[in-house]
Amino acid sequence: MINSLQLFESLFVQHRHSRRFSRRLLLPLCFALFYGWVGCAHAVSPPDSQASEPYAVSAQPSADFVCPRDSKISAIACFLNAVEHLYTVCRQVKSIELIEFGFAQAEEGPNSLKSEFCRRKQKASLPAYLNAAQREAQVMSSCDAVYILNDLYTVWSAAMIGLRLRPNETEAEYQQRIAAPYLSFSAYRQRIHDALADAYQQPIQNCPLPVAYQP
Repeated sequence: MINSLQLFESLFVQHRHSRRFSRRLLLPLCFALFYGWVGCAHAVSPPDSQASEPYAVSAQPSADFVCPRDSKISAIACFLNAVEHLYTVCRQVKSIELIEFGFAQAEEGPNSLKSEFCRRKQKASLPAYLNAAQREAQVMSSCDAVYILNDLYTVWSAAMIGLRLRPNETEAEYQQRIAAPYLSFSAYRQRIHDALADAYQQPIQNCPLPVAYQP
């Protein structure tokens, strides 16, 4: 480690007047640190999609990464946190690509591989949280919440694809567009809370679950 740091210091001093060198060196280091953090955070596995837990039994697939606000939260709350958090992770990865390659070249060739990898990785991890949240809503006899959760997953998937640049899109238009999903996430969160509150005033219902999403 010491030798690596000494080598880095020597190279940086030697090329301290070269913006091109520092840009090409520091950005990959940022990526390495970022993915190292993500890898450590995912050391805790997502919830078992086959388990069946009653409401108020906490689902902790990765409390430090997906559900950082609480040490013990419900499966529904964890899924709602995951929707916003995982979108933000990939949005930040895309932002780094835009800095590294520039807005005009960010989608050329392999330049978008990091954000595409992030999208595939998070799309593979979220279904387990969704399925756990839907089972919890079913236990609470909230059929509306079951299907609203399903709709939110669809909206989230579209938002993740929307992180790609569109032809002839300006940078200002892009930044405005990728910020918009947060409003949708918030609106769905409120709809789910309202559906759960209404369920307490309704007779017990048998809610058939949609087909479980698989990674």
